[in-house]
Amino acid sequence: MAKWGEGDPRWIVEERADATNVNNWHWSEKNATPWSLNRLRELLTGFSAEDGPIVVTIDEIKKIDGEATANNRKAKLIFLFEWVIEGTFIARISGSEEEYKGKFDIPNLSDENDASEVDLNTSLDGNGPMAHNVRQVLNKSFVKKIQDVLGIYIRELKEEFSKGLILPTDQVKPQVVTKGKTTVVDKRQFQNTVIAEKDASTSGNEVFSTKEVSVSDTFKATPERVFEAITETQLVRGWTNGSIQEWDFKEGGKFALFGGNVTGTFEKIEPSKEIVKKWRLKKYPNNHHATIHFTLKDNGSGTDIKITAKEVPTHLADETQTGLDRYYLTSIARTFGFSQRI
Repeated sequence: MAKWGEGDPRWIVEERADATNVNNWHWSEKNATPWSLNRLRELLTGFSAEDGPIVVTIDEIKKIDGEATANNRKAKLIFLFEWVIEGTFIARISGSEEEYKGKFDIPNLSDENDASEVDLNTSLDGNGPMAHNVRQVLNKSFVKKIQDVLGIYIRELKEEFSKGLILPTDQVKPQVVTKGKTTVVDKRQFQNTVIAEKDASTSGNEVFSTKEVSVSDTFKATPERVFEAITETQLVRGWTNGSIQEWDFKEGGKFALFGGNVTGTFEKIEPSKEIVKKWRLKKYPNNHHATIHFTLKDNGSGTDIKITAKEVPTHLADETQTGLDRYYLTSIARTFGFSQRI
């Protein structure tokens, strides 16, 4: 029952620009299934976990069955999702031609479980001298890293689909007022804290710290060959699994990769030696770019490649570093057979 002098917010029509879902009270829903299917496939395809000399790589995603929705009810966001995932993997031993294949399934990726509670079942085809060691990696490192990746999916699902479900009002609501034991909550403030992970792109005045991160590897190829692989459009299409939306390789040219999650401009190009980019993840604070240096150095038997990212938001530094290693170095090496680790 509304207090005297107040109307029930379900029936008050505020002066809104869109006159939609007043006070965010009524049920609204977004279908997150198509986005989830694409994102899960992007995250898992080609995923690899390395433990000592053993590298386990997801070879193929055979099945992703399920659905996901984002709902707003009474100014609260509710995310419902349930997925069953099946695929195959290959385990390779560094310094050996030995190779093990197997299958995996994820039966309970759902809103009822944290990422750390998601099960991963694996089975190894055949046997061999390193089969026991491979199984140990599958049961420990592989499971843990898959859970970390699924945690990224869950976080990004909430970030992506919270947009537009909680709507701002035209008028500023009163601040929190406490009288005795009765608390009147500032609805606008409450709405803005429903999701702990805020959408960084909505704020252009954030104060945040930055740091430098880097990743490196040695490729079994000449600097000229590596330079071609990371710059020529058709080759870039190969190691990004076709996820290239824009690629204008010239100083001042723009690029967009991985469904638009990575964008920027080419600042400096020195063939076979260095590329400097203004580079950003979609979730970086609004208008903020890191500066990334790709450096190639001939070591006589191959190429030392290093990716250094400066001005990376500190709270996204680990994710940036992991992504540069996985989506750039590991993917390039795997696509063109450059890696010396396998």
